[in-house]
Amino acid sequence: MGAILSVMLAATLVPAMPAKTSGFWLGDRDYPSGALRRKEEGPVAFSLLIAPNGRVANCIITATSGSAELDEQTCAMMALRARFKPATDENAIATYGSYRGGLFWRLPGSQNRPSYRYAPPVDLTLQVKRLPSGALEESVSLVTKLDPTGHVTICEPFKPDKASAKLIEVACQQAKEAYTSLAADGEGRPVPVVRHVIVKFQVAAQ
Repeated sequence: MGAILSVMLAATLVPAMPAKTSGFWLGDRDYPSGALRRKEEGPVAFSLLIAPNGRVANCIITATSGSAELDEQTCAMMALRARFKPATDENAIATYGSYRGGLFWRLPGSQNRPSYRYAPPVDLTLQVKRLPSGALEESVSLVTKLDPTGHVTICEPFKPDKASAKLIEVACQQAKEAYTSLAADGEGRPVPVVRHVIVKFQVAAQ
């Protein structure tokens, strides 16, 4: 039995997922008065630490909107309104999970309401000579468990049918060797976390 298949049978990690659509998180009435007066708007990206009870334990802005008030309100509203189905570990026990998202603050009265479309950033880029598909680049989506020191201890394909077994194997190996991401709760204590990790394979220029 291959190493990857053994891991898949032995452990099934589940990342934290929103309990409801993100459209419930923000509305025009949540627009900060100062930002509204200054006509500030723009995209903001954030990373949430989700506690085992499904509530936001910590919020970090990973890409600013350019407005400190909008950034602060983003985290405040996530903590107040966002609820999640918690991540579960290899024993199917609720644990800390990571969720990355983003939105576009739009001034009230504009044609579009706040937008929640967001593509999580690539966590690890690997240079290779060639790819099995013949493509120049390909991404692998993983679900991982990181210990309190931020190191990957368990790695699985997020959607096994979306990538080749070989790429999954290499992506997991490299994630365990080269990827770290320390998670801390609201009081700054390091915690283990189940996290979605994206690894991009890129064919090196000849």
